Amino acid sequence: MSIFCDECKKNIATVFLTKVSGEEVSKVQLCEACSKKMEETSEAVNLFAFLPQILTGFSGQPEDAADDILTGALVKCDSCGTSFNDFQKMGFLGCPDCYRALGEPLERVIMDFQGSTGHKGKMPSRVSEDAKLRRRLIDLEQNLERQIIEEDYEAAASVRDKIREIREKLYPGVDEYE
Repeated sequence: MSIFCDECKKNIATVFLTKVSGEEVSKVQLCEACSKKMEETSEAVNLFAFLPQILTGFSGQPEDAADDILTGALVKCDSCGTSFNDFQKMGFLGCPDCYRALGEPLERVIMDFQGSTGHKGKMPSRVSEDAKLRRRLIDLEQNLERQIIEEDYEAAASVRDKIREIREKLYPGVDEYE
């Protein structure tokens, strides 16, 4: 066996692969560069080869699912290189720019997880009662919009009444329609 890469025949082999298939054994030795090329090619080939099986599990349109999968693999943050698939594996983003770079798929995950795409964060324990009421008012107004979109008018009326109560506490004597 030579010490050179089986692919390019120029560089010294540093990666050694052994494939066992039944009783057949094949060995390949590659340099670092050819190994990376092979890895990138095999990832793309594997994705496309198994795409039909992956998509059979989706109830929506297979074309949409394919776009989601491919977008997750191909769209990366320019600042840190994190992809949507990386986010799904790790559970966190690489940098603040990831929010903009990963766009809609990330927005859907955040919406599903916390019911809103706005940052909620914690409030300091010594925050004023007015600040707590203003935060509650914002949440209720978002909830009201959601109830109206979903055409759940009874729930919307209940939320509207709660909004009026909080506004009366925050702004006593101010008419809503001024």
